[in-house]
Amino acid sequence: MGQYWIIINIDKRETTGHLGKLAECFWYSTSVVKYLKTPIVPSCYQPNASISEEKLMKFKGGHNLAAVLLTLPTELLAAIAEELLEEYFDLICLSLTCSTMWEVTGRTRYRSLCSLLKRRSWAGDRVMLIGDYTNTLPKGVFTAQDRKYLALSTRSRYEQDLYEHACAKYQNPKTKSQCLSLLKDERVQNNSALRRDLMQFAYKKPFSRWILLEEEFTPVIQNSKTGSPEDHWMVRSLDRQEYVTNFSARNLAQVLYCLIGCSDDPSGCVAGGDALIEGAWAGDRIDITLASTHKQEYGEALDWKDITVNIKTLLEEIATEEEREDFEF
Repeated sequence: MGQYWIIINIDKRETTGHLGKLAECFWYSTSVVKYLKTPIVPSCYQPNASISEEKLMKFKGGHNLAAVLLTLPTELLAAIAEELLEEYFDLICLSLTCSTMWEVTGRTRYRSLCSLLKRRSWAGDRVMLIGDYTNTLPKGVFTAQDRKYLALSTRSRYEQDLYEHACAKYQNPKTKSQCLSLLKDERVQNNSALRRDLMQFAYKKPFSRWILLEEEFTPVIQNSKTGSPEDHWMVRSLDRQEYVTNFSARNLAQVLYCLIGCSDDPSGCVAGGDALIEGAWAGDRIDITLASTHKQEYGEALDWKDITVNIKTLLEEIATEEEREDFEF
């Protein structure tokens, strides 16, 4: 009858939930793509905008609530902000106390937003596509803590009911549909005074973008004047320093499926796709980014290996067996 599949994020303890049989989801289930795209903070968030005390106090109703803070040296204010690096909501509230604090926290706010987006993304996490017949995992994929959380056997090679345990214990990932706006935060919803104070800034520049967070935080490929893409996608294994690139955006999910699958039983695989159950990157830290971003991070990246040809060959073989005449890598 074949096996059913899910994609799990070991680090965040999340799962896509049931994807169905591989032959059913291989060409049509693409949700994992949006989870794995590396978040990008637009340049408008770069810490270069200042705000006058007069303008800030106008929004605050003229009451200087930051008298004590203003007596402290900027170095100490920066240190206070740094303590809130992983608490984006609290950091924004602190930043709004006075113009000095707003300017001092510029870089910390930017880093805090980057951290917030990364925590919501799967990019750079250990990811696997597993079937309900999966018994043997690549060596070292699960730590002792991972096994304990899933209540797996302590035996080194064989996992007991991994599929069922992951479905039961892992959560659904946060999706783009879940609003990032601080106005939707439970603390704001339950505190009318806090909501009133935050609303004074929510629709005023330069504060609004930091509160409403309405920008598109995922990479987008722009077309040149000739209509051709100016950039291209890259799927990366950060552990192996390998990548696949120069393929159509509509094949992002299929490229991933070719690399992250893990099972002991080939039954139910797509035609010609037995290799999918032994994905070379199963359990690796994986992300999807733009080639331009990769170049910014690693330069010419001579120590990275391009495995595009291998994946192109595999996908073309699968497409031929599946009689998908319109397939183009």
